[in-house]
Amino acid sequence: MQYTIETATPGDYPAIDKVIARSYSKGDENRDGDEVSMVHRLRGFSKYRSDFEVVVKTTDGEILGHAMMIEVVIGDNSKELPITSIVELSVDPDYQRQGIGQQILLEIEARARLAGYRAMSAVDFSNFFTENGYIFADNFNVHSTLSIDLNANLMKLLYDGALYNRGGKVYYPEEFFGVRHLEV
Repeated sequence: MQYTIETATPGDYPAIDKVIARSYSKGDENRDGDEVSMVHRLRGFSKYRSDFEVVVKTTDGEILGHAMMIEVVIGDNSKELPITSIVELSVDPDYQRQGIGQQILLEIEARARLAGYRAMSAVDFSNFFTENGYIFADNFNVHSTLSIDLNANLMKLLYDGALYNRGGKVYYPEEFFGVRHLEV
């Protein structure tokens, strides 16, 4: 099957919503029921970048997958470092386990690197990100402000030494939370 990965456009949004809803099944450990609404809210985020939202399309225009990353900040009392966070990555269930998710991940990592970001974070309760080079953020003294299991807070360096002496908490924009916000 041939497909392309390209920047999402407003015309793609209805199909993106369907892919997200289908990909997060009721038993999915990463599901919280707010995925579609969160993507809508983040499009209104002041630092939203359209080039940080991608879709996978077949040659006839069918959307098979989607990903969105946003700028977040690793901070402590003395310094802040902007990085990106993958806040949504989904593949239509009919096309999962065919390498599409990995291709999406490689594309958004390349876009983050080209934009000058030093690292990427992800929250994942499955093995997808760890199987693709992400490691526990605790190894870099980076902690989440989300109420999540320590092992679900993941990080990938885009450059060697990118987080040297840069620990702290990952702070997400308000648009990420909706009604779920509870900082730990």
